[in-house]
This record gives sequence, C-alpha cells and structure tokens, in this order.
Amino acid sequence: MSGPSRPKLKIYQPQYLSQTSAITASESWFHASEAIGDLMGICYGRITNGEVQWFNISHCECDGIGGFARLLRAHGAEIPSLPETKHACRGIFIPLWRLLRNRDNNDSAMRSDWLPTIPSENNIVENIAWHLFTENETQAILNRCREQKVTMNSYLLHCLDQSTRSEISRPEKKITWVVPVNLRGAIRYADDTQNHVSCVEVQIASNDTTQIIHRQIIQRLERGEHRANFLLLTLGGILSHQAKVNFLTKDRSKPAGNIGSFSNLGVWNLDKKTTDEDSWIFCPPVVTGQRLGAGCVTFNGRLSIATQGNSPAERMQRWVENIR
Repeated sequence: MSGPSRPKLKIYQPQYLSQTSAITASESWFHASEAIGDLMGICYGRITNGEVQWFNISHCECDGIGGFARLLRAHGAEIPSLPETKHACRGIFIPLWRLLRNRDNNDSAMRSDWLPTIPSENNIVENIAWHLFTENETQAILNRCREQKVTMNSYLLHCLDQSTRSEISRPEKKITWVVPVNLRGAIRYADDTQNHVSCVEVQIASNDTTQIIHRQIIQRLERGEHRANFLLLTLGGILSHQAKVNFLTKDRSKPAGNIGSFSNLGVWNLDKKTTDEDSWIFCPPVVTGQRLGAGCVTFNGRLSIATQGNSPAERMQRWVENIR
C-alpha cells in the first residue's frame, strides 16, 4: 500500500498533557526556527481499513518518538516507558573537540545544488508520499540487513541517499544528512514526550556502500557527536529568542548545509487488539535550506516510509525500488 497524498493535517492536542512543563533548550531553538517561517509540525498518519487519518504535532513540544507515544496513548495503547538510548552521553570538552575537528564540507554538495524548497500553502505542508510494506516484505528487508551486518537504519538511509541523487545538480558530490538520536536515558525531563533529542550529521559519498555508512554512523556516535550537538543547543539556550532567530537566519544562508533529515522511530510491537490492527506513517518536518524530510517506523511487523519536500512522489518510487 502506498500513496502520495495531500492531507489536511489535524492539529492534535491530547487533553492529558501537562501544560506546565518547562521549555527545554532544544525546544527554544525549534520555536526560533518556527519564527523564521519553518513549519515545525511532525506528521503522523494512522492507517485503518485503508484510510489515512493525519495528525500534526509540533516539534516545539516533542520529538518524533514523543509525538508518536502521545498518539498511541491517546488511542488506548499502554506505553509505560519510551525507548532509551544505547549511546550514552559522556563528557563535555572531548565530544565538542571531536565534533569541531571532524567537520569537513570539502567535496560536499551545497544548498545551491538542491534549492529552492517546496512552497507551502496556508502554513500546511501538503505534499507527503508514503509506502507501507507487508509483514513478509518487512521481514525480508530485516533478513537482508542481517546478512549485510548492518542496521535497518543504515540500509534505509543508503537507499534514500541513492534515491535522492538525481534531484541535485551535482550528484557525484557528498550529501550531508541529519540523523536524529534519541537521548532518553542519558537525559530526563518531567514529560517523557518532550524533546529528548540530538543528532549526528552523516556525509555520504555517491559510491558508499551500506556497510561504509553503517560504520560512519557508529564512529560518529562513539565520538560523541550527538553529545556535542546537544551541548551546543543547551549552551545556546541562554541566547534570547531574537538572537536565536538571527543566528538561524544567518546560518541557513551559508553555502554549506544538509539536504534534510532521515528519522527512524524504531520498532513498536503492541497488542493488536488494542490498536485495531492499525498501521502508522511518520515524517519529520522540512526546514529552511533543506530539500526534504524522510521518516520510517516499524509498527506491529510492518515497515512504513514517508517523505515530504520537493518531488516526494518520484523520490518515493525510487526509494521503494532501491529498498526492494
């Protein structure tokens, strides 16, 4: 099952959520991003009997995992605790030094290679393409990943990267991707659905294999780049809202940048009776200077993938073909 769609997204505000949770440092940056015109809604689709009900939860309130947990809990699922990181955040100065030392934009595609980004209408992103794999197809993909000794995350990112190269003016260049990292367990907030998130930036060459990409992601996590990025967000949290807005505006006008984010919410196996055999779709937002956002989630044995931004339907078709 698949489909490019133009959903009118429902603004979802569960009643049980606390309205008193303090805004985290990372959330203050998402508010600043929203102030310069970015649409910070995380998109989710609930598939029931072939019909998709769309939801939009602001990244200013929660991360991808947190937003998904809100929706599942509101639909009757019991989720006492959320997934925790396998890559603890340790140290301060060494992760920061390693991050600055290993930053290299040489031979990388620039923002001018993929701009402009897709226009918006009435502050609603209206162009999402998605695909839902069967349980047998999902198992076959998992088996392929095990044979190659890589994670599903690395495999899907490699397939996505190859599916995107025809969209940029210099496809032979390295492409920089943002990969969010869940920090639950290393950091804790009063509301477990808030933004417990950081990221690493993965640079992929046109001839990189899945194994090379997998090793790069592991190395970046071992160097603590997600820790360093979280620390930079936290330190920058002392800036005023306007200072953050000014910083983001200037930073996103620079030639170097990332093409977009690829976010994997992981595997969720819940009681099928509770969830009425639903399937779910997930896609992160696209911000200024990026071309696309892409996301995936495996829910009750079925993998779904989604993308938004420029030319999503064509990209989705290539992505599915590459995965298969």
